[in-house]
Amino acid sequence: MVKKTIAAAMLSALALVPMPASAQVNFGFHFGDEPRDFYPQLPICLTDHQIRQAIARRGYTNIALNVPNEKRIQVRATQDGWVYLIDFDFCADRIRGQKALRPAG
Repeated sequence: MVKKTIAAAMLSALALVPMPASAQVNFGFHFGDEPRDFYPQLPICLTDHQIRQAIARRGYTNIALNVPNEKRIQVRATQDGWVYLIDFDFCADRIRGQKALRPAG
């Protein structure tokens, strides 16, 4: 009986000890509503040439690329008389955002 009481006390104390972050288990539900669920990553990220083609397919011209940074690149391009700064994810082939900079001309 004493052994069972000691074992129960030890298990209770062990439950109060925090686990390291790497050992924690997440039992949450996943509904597919994360941004990465809607834009799967390509098997291989696009090259500069492929990035230019992907932007051109979306109707942009005068395309200039900045330096890539963590699967994203800033692209300056013209469309409908405006120059835009485009935030492009070149590993998912998608535009994350764009900002009109100035009228083209």
